[in-house]
Amino acid sequence: MSVDDGLAKHLFIKHLITNIKCAVCQSHYETEDIHIIDHRDELWVMAVSCGQCHTRGLIFAIIKETEESESIAELTPEEWVKFQEMSQVDADDVLDMYEFLRDFDGDFVSLLQGLQALPE
Repeated sequence: MSVDDGLAKHLFIKHLITNIKCAVCQSHYETEDIHIIDHRDELWVMAVSCGQCHTRGLIFAIIKETEESESIAELTPEEWVKFQEMSQVDADDVLDMYEFLRDFDGDFVSLLQGLQALPE
């Protein structure tokens, strides 16, 4: 990939992320609020900081280059309500996930065996 191609991809990725809203205040991110941390193949990691409420977060995105564009549906109004009523991810949640992933051996079959349906 040439330097011009790399810069164009970075700018394109930032443009895509400006269409995402802050989970806290629903403001759109501005280009200067988005910092590309790294990317490997199709996986991009970005740090975002809301210009309105100053909430910070990470965005992990898989960007595939294809000839055909795939239709992606937005959340339904019911799904928006459901997610807005959920508590925000806090430091304890991040620590719990870190500890889980540190010891997780990748065996999803054993993890999900006997798991009953999750509550709505």
